[in-house]
Amino acid sequence: MYNIYWKKGMIKMLKLTNVSKYYHSNDVVAQGLRKINLEFKIGEFVAITGESGSGKSTLLNVISGLDTYEDGELFVNGEETSYYSIEDWENYRRQYVGFVFQNYNIIDSYSVFENVMVALQIQGYDEETRKERALELIDRVGLSTHIHHKASKLSGGQKQRAVIARALAKDCPIIVADEPTGNLDQESGEKVMGLLKEISKDKLVIVVTHNYEELSDIATRKIRLFDGEVVEDNKIKEKQVVEDIKDVPAYNMSFLDLIKISFKNLLRTPKRTVFQVIIAIFVSLVFFFSYGAYISATTQSSYTYGGGLIENPFEQRITVVKSDESIFTPSDITTLEDINLVRQVVKDDVLFDLDAYVVFYNEEYDYTDFYTSSFYPLEALNSTTLKSGRLPENANEVVVAKNDEFKVGDTIHVTKDAFYSYDGEEFDYSAADVYEFTVVGVTSVGSGGWGYRLKIYYHTDFLNSDFASKNAYINAYSYESFVSYNLKYLDTDTSIFISLLDLNINTIEIDNGLADNEISINSELLSYVAYSIPGVVVNDEVTDPNWMLTTQMQLHKTSNYDSTMYTINFTKENTDNYDSLAMNQATYDLIFIEQSRQAAVIVDDLYEGKKVVSELEELGYRVIYPSSIPSSEESILQLISKIGLGAIMLALLVVVYFISYVVLKNVQTAKKKDFLIFRSIGASKKNLYKITILELVMVMITGFLITLLLLIINKNINTFIPDYLKYFDVIGYMIIALMLILLGVMLGNRFNKRIFDRSVITSLKEE
Repeated sequence: MYNIYWKKGMIKMLKLTNVSKYYHSNDVVAQGLRKINLEFKIGEFVAITGESGSGKSTLLNVISGLDTYEDGELFVNGEETSYYSIEDWENYRRQYVGFVFQNYNIIDSYSVFENVMVALQIQGYDEETRKERALELIDRVGLSTHIHHKASKLSGGQKQRAVIARALAKDCPIIVADEPTGNLDQESGEKVMGLLKEISKDKLVIVVTHNYEELSDIATRKIRLFDGEVVEDNKIKEKQVVEDIKDVPAYNMSFLDLIKISFKNLLRTPKRTVFQVIIAIFVSLVFFFSYGAYISATTQSSYTYGGGLIENPFEQRITVVKSDESIFTPSDITTLEDINLVRQVVKDDVLFDLDAYVVFYNEEYDYTDFYTSSFYPLEALNSTTLKSGRLPENANEVVVAKNDEFKVGDTIHVTKDAFYSYDGEEFDYSAADVYEFTVVGVTSVGSGGWGYRLKIYYHTDFLNSDFASKNAYINAYSYESFVSYNLKYLDTDTSIFISLLDLNINTIEIDNGLADNEISINSELLSYVAYSIPGVVVNDEVTDPNWMLTTQMQLHKTSNYDSTMYTINFTKENTDNYDSLAMNQATYDLIFIEQSRQAAVIVDDLYEGKKVVSELEELGYRVIYPSSIPSSEESILQLISKIGLGAIMLALLVVVYFISYVVLKNVQTAKKKDFLIFRSIGASKKNLYKITILELVMVMITGFLITLLLLIINKNINTFIPDYLKYFDVIGYMIIALMLILLGVMLGNRFNKRIFDRSVITSLKEE
């Protein structure tokens, strides 16, 4: 049926047979039209008159497809229309009917030019033809000087002429006008009627008027209604003979046309658009922070358990070992530093598991304090957590965790063996293993870390210095906590191993007067050790006090990654300290400076750390990230947390949807009249659905982009607002954008139902 009708592509005749129309109000049915039997043909200029309430406008609305009928049939070229769907009526109006309303029904936010152009756009004229035809028609109705004036600024007569130009723009075969001069002065009314006469040569023009006299010289036919019935139908003069009836092709608007109209609607109502964008920004912020908070809460759980693998599993620390356990070269360190999201590389990771001692002289009370402390990297500290001061800028500056005793500008000394450099009254600040620092910052958060030690944040230059490397492998009390050293007595008959721990050595003195591979040992210590050697001590007497000096010894160095034998010559020199050894720097470096085989990669947080771990593993490194290893109890709690947060997020999104609907409802209601005018000039329900949705999607995407820009600015200026952007990758941004687009579509669909719930004319009357 649909194809048969539209295949004809032109209209010659309209016929109404026994058409009746009723008004429904408060369950009382009032008759509007009764037994209307009329036929209209192209070339006629029909004047419909009658008293107010006689059914003139109702008849016109039924003819034009703006209103429905309850009984009878409307034929178009002999085809029934009672089976027409909403879409069929839209096609009918778009292709065949132009409208001139008494109350103008012009889009106030559009200019005169845009009001005419949109009718051409709906009908499918190409862009160049649209512009040329619109300018020609605007000139014909005498509005050339007002072409870019907003319709809301026009006078009544100017608005009516603009509507006529819009009706003519479509070049459709039927023009209907409902009391087009009802609100005009005499001069403007005469101009409008002159225009209608001019265009009636090849069209069917039907005009409803309360003043037939103004049409008496123009009309070819007069119809008078009374109480919903035709009481007069007179032919006044012969109708125009129309030989060539133009074919009006069907047209569906392109997606680009819909985008252009949507964009224009937003631009022409800036106040409403700005308000909608503000709502979109609010919604975007809710989505960003909800998603960011969820990712943060479900991936940022730092576990103190750490799998029991290392002593101090703070969340910024990732332990890295090469697959073959070989030494990290400068090139390897550079490779680690170049990995995205890596903030710092410390070549000796084990440093973070060791004790250090902080010596602080309190001038106010004139006494020396000692603190057990831990090493922390500067990059594990955020400047926003500083209570006072700044971040370190060189190896001699540190930040100390919140402590009432420390303030910016204080001098502290860090050593591995504070108790052996303190005689009870005075500390030896000049000792070789004492390092001096200036406190340049104090955090707003206290220590409370591993073992409740004082947290000190060091600059990278210090953590990668020889001093730090030495302390990474030598404990304050024993030289074999992380590296085991054994002396082997070389003799043809015996092979005895003596651990340096047995020697009770606590201090290594540097004496560059000694030869390489030569170690000076105290004679008393030598005698003490002799008691543990069979054959050297007989009946509690040392048979050979110089037994260790009579032959070479081998020092067996065993670490986590290496096992090496060194040949050492021991000499008995004037070494005063019972618990010390002396050697030159080269020998010391050979024996005690362990080359890095276990580095630390420092990241910002657990979320970024997991990404870095994946990249490190792809590069072939062996990686331990203790902070991401939960205990069984922590795993269960994390699962419960994910489920709970997911439910909260879902509920929040539902709330946001309803809030958005309620807030935007008035805005969309304000647009309803414009959309009804679009319907009256032939815009299809399907296309108007798309325009509504496109407008809301454009608003949501604009809000998304503005929100993203605001969050980037927030990230760069370090405000108190949490930085959740770091939790977003391309997929994360796509998720937020898709959620906003989905919200726009859902809201658009809901608003559209309000636009199409009644006939066009009924809805326009309500407006």
